[in-house]
Amino acid sequence: MVGGRPSVPIAAIQERISGELNYQVSYMKAWLAKQRALAKVFGNWVESYAGLPRWLGYMSSFSPGSYYYIYTDAYIGADGLVDGSVRKFRRVFWTFKQCCEAFNYCKPMIHIDDTFMYGKYKGTLLIATTQDGNSNILPIAFAIVESESTSSWGWFLRLIRQHVTQKQGICLISDRHAGIKAAVRDARNGWQPPNAHHVYCIRHIASNFNHRFKNAKLKQELVMMERLTFVTCASYEPCLYLFERRLAKFRQTSPAIQAWIDGISREKWSLACDIDGGRFSHMTTNLAESVNKVFKGARNMPITALVKCTYVRLVDYFVQRGIAARDQLQARQVYCHKVMVALAKNHEKASAHMVRTYNVERTRFEVEEGFNQRTHRNGYRWSVQLDERTCECGRFQAFRYPCDHVIATCTRQSINYYDFVDPVYKLETVRGAYKAQWWALGNDLNIPPACDGPRLVPGPTMVRVRGHLRSTRIRNEMDLTEPQPSRRNNSLQR
Repeated sequence: MVGGRPSVPIAAIQERISGELNYQVSYMKAWLAKQRALAKVFGNWVESYAGLPRWLGYMSSFSPGSYYYIYTDAYIGADGLVDGSVRKFRRVFWTFKQCCEAFNYCKPMIHIDDTFMYGKYKGTLLIATTQDGNSNILPIAFAIVESESTSSWGWFLRLIRQHVTQKQGICLISDRHAGIKAAVRDARNGWQPPNAHHVYCIRHIASNFNHRFKNAKLKQELVMMERLTFVTCASYEPCLYLFERRLAKFRQTSPAIQAWIDGISREKWSLACDIDGGRFSHMTTNLAESVNKVFKGARNMPITALVKCTYVRLVDYFVQRGIAARDQLQARQVYCHKVMVALAKNHEKASAHMVRTYNVERTRFEVEEGFNQRTHRNGYRWSVQLDERTCECGRFQAFRYPCDHVIATCTRQSINYYDFVDPVYKLETVRGAYKAQWWALGNDLNIPPACDGPRLVPGPTMVRVRGHLRSTRIRNEMDLTEPQPSRRNNSLQR
């Protein structure tokens, strides 16, 4: 039961024992039994810390270029003296070379988030996640730290910059945790422009607003500022004009609300103000949160078993996605399926547009949308500049592939509009992300015995207090489904 599902709730264990044995077991006994079962299946809790350096070193021999770092403190024995034969665990960071190489073929953005560890010992799991052009989520770095703080976030981000990627212009997406903001502000960590641009998750901002003003209706209004019009794949409409109009209405609610929203730079949370398109239309930290759910069961395991789990699951990701990209290329497909669907819909809309040329170099255009059967009125006019790869509607910059206005312009000028699709959406790029080789590590008995050196142990303060453990976080308004604007409201906004 525990081996197949490490995150099984204690209540489920009690219920099964009651049903099969007709015996009512207390929560404490069920909890202790689960910890012993986990230790039997995945290894002893204390010994798991001692075996962590051995396993990471063994893994690195099969995956050269992978990096790990274990941060330890001095161990004070019962006599009050420092014991040089023992070191106390504090933090561990690890990344795999295959993921570092894959990031060069993914979107230049990183989502970061944290989640609690469960089981006998406390801790916080930090995960950095990116996404390939085919919308596949890919974790690229992990860390287990004592808590979420400025020190731990700075340590994590600094090691990512040093050992995962030195690429410039990365879009870093996170919540507004004070520790993250302080870590990003520290230039020594390498996340200041032009190295990176730090932006916020809109759902966290909406939640912050609701906690501040206790007004769920206005919180929905804040979210709706970014969800003005849903287009292909439930994307946002990033039109600056529509955003400014709704923001102005929102700011008029009260002086306090106006001061609060003005205190957050629009470039940090608005898709319409994302001039460089670094977000790739990502407005939340959903990527990292999705990875947290994937590793939910692993968070109940001893520490070495958890680290092993990240290796095994990443191998599955690389094999499955690499095979899928290879098969699509062999079928003579060039771009990812979702982008092809979006371009087909944009092409269909573009057929009703009128295009006017505004310079002899044929780089500046005005596109007038055709009559809209749904709204029963003529569409708007939009400025398109092909040389600067911009469209006034904002979708071209946000999604990094042509909107219907750009497609209409290219068709009028006999230009291949696929030339304006970002290379990250090519299947050849996706296949490149998963071309790295992984190796089976074999039986743990093959791991060499520990060499002479201090033994790693968990700190005594890391032991979780016994009692009813909350294995899932408390739900708040962020867990509710966000309201989506109806088509009728979309047309009114136009």
